[in-house]
Amino acid sequence: PSLCSTASPPCPTPWIALARGRKAAPCLVSRARLPTVTAAWRSRGSPTTSSSRSSRVSRSSRSAASSASPPTGWPSSTTPSTAKSSPEHRKKLPQTPAGFFYGSATTSDWLLKSPVRFADFPGRCSPPIDTSCAFLPNHRRVHLLDCCSGLLLCRWYVSAQGDEFHYVVCNPATHKWTVLPDSGKATSEVATTRLGFDPAVSSHFYVFEFRNEHDQLWDPDIVGVAEYSSETGGWVHKEKKWNADIRIINRQSASVFLNGYLHFEADCRGISPCLAVVDTKGETWMNIDVPDADGLLDGFIQRSQGRLHYANFQQDEDGVTIRLVVYVLEDYQSREWKLKHSVDTSYIFGETDSDFCLDKDFEWIAIHPECNMIFFNVGWFITFTCYNMDSGQVKLISGPVDGKPPYMPYVPLYAELQSLHI
Repeated sequence: PSLCSTASPPCPTPWIALARGRKAAPCLVSRARLPTVTAAWRSRGSPTTSSSRSSRVSRSSRSAASSASPPTGWPSSTTPSTAKSSPEHRKKLPQTPAGFFYGSATTSDWLLKSPVRFADFPGRCSPPIDTSCAFLPNHRRVHLLDCCSGLLLCRWYVSAQGDEFHYVVCNPATHKWTVLPDSGKATSEVATTRLGFDPAVSSHFYVFEFRNEHDQLWDPDIVGVAEYSSETGGWVHKEKKWNADIRIINRQSASVFLNGYLHFEADCRGISPCLAVVDTKGETWMNIDVPDADGLLDGFIQRSQGRLHYANFQQDEDGVTIRLVVYVLEDYQSREWKLKHSVDTSYIFGETDSDFCLDKDFEWIAIHPECNMIFFNVGWFITFTCYNMDSGQVKLISGPVDGKPPYMPYVPLYAELQSLHI
């Protein structure tokens, strides 16, 4: 059956229930104690309201959401094995997520293993791809920065000591890669660097290097961006044009490239979270308020079913009930968000455990790019969990137990790109 099907379990064989007994540090979230999982498999009735009702909501809305539309199934589940094994056939097939790239939880692993880590997507076998990036010269000195539509953006350090590096963009499915020219900016001036690529629109990729206000010691504002285009082969430097002071909330937070824009979560004016947006030419700049500025965690953005999704937890007015909420950005002009899904966390985590702390024991992983599923880590043992928004089903599965954010969903790209060459 399809992984996205609502009529069957969304994830593979049950793993284990969360272990208990660890005394967590005091919660930073006031009274925001979440329940913990008590069974390895749980199926609930749909927690959402009727699918016939949908409404546009503002940031302050706390109403329940309508059920999401039926998701797309796995097209590769009916593909003959001979076709899947042929590179020429794979280029013509719609691709689905193969797994996640992620970071190492221990610094000592830098010396023992490739710093580029990969975990299979639940229910799928490892792709016939070198996900360790061993095809790159001196690949143990590679630091993975971002993953977008099958391409990886890395820093390749010139030596084991020192901070001199070059940007490398590579395709693990074809072993093709290219070294970018120097942007001319020192490491201390760079806030974060992200990759933009959409093969459905163009065969060219873009690299966004955001620059800090380097004379500030703590949480410097972004003052501009250097953008690289594989079409021109050069960098263009632009001063920031947001109508507010923008700074990075977390260097490891997710970014989304969609509709020709790069989106990332930011701190606006130092007082509220927002979504910072810039196009591939550095001409259009937007800062969009997130739908729930009072969320209990930093929000989480992902591209799913061709639209921008935002997820977070919010506390009801009773001060006790906590809900997982998922919004979709309606359009850029109105900057309206539509509430897609809302569920009491008891549907996901089960009965209350006072040792569970939301801001300590929970990590976002991904929203499935094709259907209404959310993946996250919970608990002391970093238990990899998936939740199906359509069916209300929850599953614990074995995951990257030694990993740390960011977790980057990876969809193989078998097409040959002229922009990737040694």
